Amino acid sequence: MSSQGSPSVALSTTTVSSVAVQAGDSKIVIAVIKCGKWVQLQLAESQPNLLEIGSSQDETKKLLHDHELLLAKLKALEDRVWELLQEADKTAEENKDQSQVYDAMAETLGEAWAALVSMLERRTELLRLTSEFFENALEFAIKIDQAEDFLQNTHEFESAESLKSLLQLHEHHTKELLERSLALLNKSQQLTDFIEKFKCEGPNVNPELTQGAHSSCLKVDSLLELLQDRRRQLDKYLKQQWQELSQVLQICQWDQQENQVTCWFQKTIRDLQEQSLGSSLSDNEDLIHKHEELIIKAKAFDVLGRVEAYLKLLKSEGLSLAVLAVRHEELHRKIKDCTADALQKGQTLISQVDSCSSQVSGIHEMMGCIKRRVDHLTEQCSAHKEYALKKQQLTASVEGYLRKVEMSIQKISPVLSNAMDVGSTRSESEKILNKYLELDIQAKETSHELEAAAKTMMEKNEFVSDEMVSLSSKARWLAEELNLFGQSIDYRSQVLQTYVAFLKSSEEVEMQFQSLKEFYETEIPQKEQDDAKAKHCSDSAEKQWQLFLKKSFITQDLGLEFLNLINMAKENEILDVKNEVYLMKNTMENQKAEREELSLLRLAWQLKATESKPGKQQWAAFKEQLKKTSHNLKLLQEALMPVSALDLGGSLQFILDLRQKWNDMKPQFQQLNDEVQYIMKESEELTGKGAPVKEKSQQLKDLIHFHQKQKERIQDYEDILYKVVQFHQVKEELGRLIKSRELEFVEQPKELGDAHDVQVHLRCSQEKQARVDHLHRLALSLGVDIISSVQRPHCSNVSAKNLQQQLELLEEDSMKWRAKAEEYERTLSRSVEYCAMRDEINELKDSFKDIKKKFNNLKFNYTKKNEKSRNLKALKYQIQQVDMYAEKMQALKRKMEKVSNKTSDSFLNYPSDKVNVLLEVMKDLQKHVDDFDKVVTDYKKNLDLTEHFQEVIEECHFWYEDASATVVRVGKYSTECKTKEAVKILHQQFNKFIAPSVPQQEERIQEATDLAQRLY
Repeated sequence: MSSQGSPSVALSTTTVSSVAVQAGDSKIVIAVIKCGKWVQLQLAESQPNLLEIGSSQDETKKLLHDHELLLAKLKALEDRVWELLQEADKTAEENKDQSQVYDAMAETLGEAWAALVSMLERRTELLRLTSEFFENALEFAIKIDQAEDFLQNTHEFESAESLKSLLQLHEHHTKELLERSLALLNKSQQLTDFIEKFKCEGPNVNPELTQGAHSSCLKVDSLLELLQDRRRQLDKYLKQQWQELSQVLQICQWDQQENQVTCWFQKTIRDLQEQSLGSSLSDNEDLIHKHEELIIKAKAFDVLGRVEAYLKLLKSEGLSLAVLAVRHEELHRKIKDCTADALQKGQTLISQVDSCSSQVSGIHEMMGCIKRRVDHLTEQCSAHKEYALKKQQLTASVEGYLRKVEMSIQKISPVLSNAMDVGSTRSESEKILNKYLELDIQAKETSHELEAAAKTMMEKNEFVSDEMVSLSSKARWLAEELNLFGQSIDYRSQVLQTYVAFLKSSEEVEMQFQSLKEFYETEIPQKEQDDAKAKHCSDSAEKQWQLFLKKSFITQDLGLEFLNLINMAKENEILDVKNEVYLMKNTMENQKAEREELSLLRLAWQLKATESKPGKQQWAAFKEQLKKTSHNLKLLQEALMPVSALDLGGSLQFILDLRQKWNDMKPQFQQLNDEVQYIMKESEELTGKGAPVKEKSQQLKDLIHFHQKQKERIQDYEDILYKVVQFHQVKEELGRLIKSRELEFVEQPKELGDAHDVQVHLRCSQEKQARVDHLHRLALSLGVDIISSVQRPHCSNVSAKNLQQQLELLEEDSMKWRAKAEEYERTLSRSVEYCAMRDEINELKDSFKDIKKKFNNLKFNYTKKNEKSRNLKALKYQIQQVDMYAEKMQALKRKMEKVSNKTSDSFLNYPSDKVNVLLEVMKDLQKHVDDFDKVVTDYKKNLDLTEHFQEVIEECHFWYEDASATVVRVGKYSTECKTKEAVKILHQQFNKFIAPSVPQQEERIQEATDLAQRLY
């Protein structure tokens, strides 16, 4: 795509860069090429080919959609191109000596960009034109199918009028076929011309483009030729049948005219014979009276008047559209019924008399009046049509919503059907988390579509139909499936969020640890003369230490939460995470060791800071610290009282609040532990310096003992709190699942619907029950561990009575719910079996209908042939075809026998009246199959007899021709005989060869006569 000019000397061409643009399955790669002072844009790659049009309308629409997105993305880059051109203009102004070069570059780049966009827009036109072509082809194919169905169906006619209507239908089908054919030919010519023009006009003509054009034109020509072949064949049969029907119409019209003439003669004779009628006033009055009675019978205005009045009444009542549609449909039927007889009699009278006669002018007027009145009232009775249209629109709208939901579920399902990998690194885990967060957004959008469908059905509940009931059922199981997907996405997102937060927090803890470790190992405590500086340094370190403790304990809680979520996971929900769990536990142990290490370093640093102080000052500070720590330990004992009096069977929220307070107190526990350690080290230092530590030795021993006791109690309480929270979370999730299952058991499907619907119910039920069983086992295991932990000495005040009762209740409920679930799943399994059996029977019915239809067509086509066409060869072929259908019937009967046996065995104890219906359907199908099998057998016997009859006739003809030839030869030879002896010898030979075969041929003729009587 360059400008028309070219450099006067050969210059090297350099690819500066390339740009790839992708949308859906469409992708283009644009190469930016520089040649001297010219800049070009070349389409290096295009997927699919620029002239690819697809093989169907759906493929073309997909290509068009992707291409429009791609073009939109490309046009979004247009501003950058113009910015580049503006920069080139500025550069040209700044460098006057190079202005020609920059102007040429800007001009060629602008032209190349415009040419590229124009070419891609031409592809958009191509795809739109192709879509129109496929739409025309589809309409043409549908019309061909309709015409074929019209030809195959048997048409019955009772009068010449119905025969005329049939001929008009023939002409209508022929005309529409020609119109559709012409429209498709024009569109195909337009499309191929466009492709050829596109291929030749493009500046990037290459073998791939030529090949794409050839492939697309071949697709168009192949489809066109296929449809035109079908049309030509169909047109031939239509023309043949039209000619046959025209001949029949001529015969009917001749009979009708003959009857009219006969009736006219008879009526004229009666009138002439009864000339006295009407000669007197009374006779004329009688005739007038009879005429008036005829008029009253002819016009149905009384009924139509009542209909009109009722219509006005309905308008004033303000009825709903559904009720109004029913009333209007009844009135419409009444209008047709009450006028049909009058119009038919009027038409009969007109057909019996010359239509131009003055005698029928009144009848014409009356019929026209009735028809106008009927048309007027029919226009007012349109509610049922409006109702049907709105119902159709509503169904289409709901189907559109559900189709989107189904497509979204199909996209989400493959992701959730595979076990989740939590990732081996933080970046990998974040990528996986982002994927599930996007899935969550997609699931929520899908849920909105489903809610819109449900809202539409609820708002328009007056449009009740079998389709809406089916769509409502489909919406229910889609909602159930989407709900399961939502729960799985939420759980996986929670696991990944916890895991990512743990990894991130661990990294921060490690950085804080290294910073504090470096500080405590390298920083020297300040001397007394730098009290302000020393205090600032100490406060800063203490603040960092507190932040480290808080972050470390948060990380520990995240790790425990992750482990808890892993334990609650469904089977095959998460890939093997043993390695991740091991690394997490190892990280938590390392952080615990790091806390202890930093605690010791901090203690040593603090001791160094107090070394320079005088002994008396240290001793006073020691006594103060001892007193303060003892007081803090007593406060700690009081703080532990709520935990020691904990009711393990209490509410989850209360226990969660208690655990939150406990987590907030963890840094205080660590701080108190560090204070005790500091006092112990300080006492050793002071003893070495000669301080009177023995005065406080007993108090110090009591402090250490009390601290150790509280430390053990804290460890026990922390273990119990963690397990209790986990137990109640599992129990709450278990309760939620059981509640949803309870609703399922109450609302289990009474009607056996679609097999897919029942299969989804069964799969969801099995997944939920497996989840319930897993959570139940986990809850019991946690409960037993908690009760075992409560037996420790420090936990004697913790109440496990309610917890024990809850465990016993869980065990009882588990047995009950498992029994209910098994019964529910048995019901669903039987429903699946029932639906499968019903589908098999429906398939058998469809197979039988197909065989019957094709066999009847075979008989009809053979019957249509004239006597000459039904020769022995055609008859043998017909017998072969009938034998094939007889074999198909035997195969069908074998399948039916298997299904019948399976039905009897599978549903012996099936608790549903539907099975009786199924058995009745099977019995009815068996009867029809047996009857039709007899028809096929009888027809085959008839064909066999016909074949034998034709063979006998051919043998008789052969003998007759042979005998005739012999007689001719004998006659010829007899004229040549000169003597009586020669004639006698010739007569003897004639009797020897001809006479014996005559009785045999008489038997054959008698056999043929008997066969003919049996056949005809």
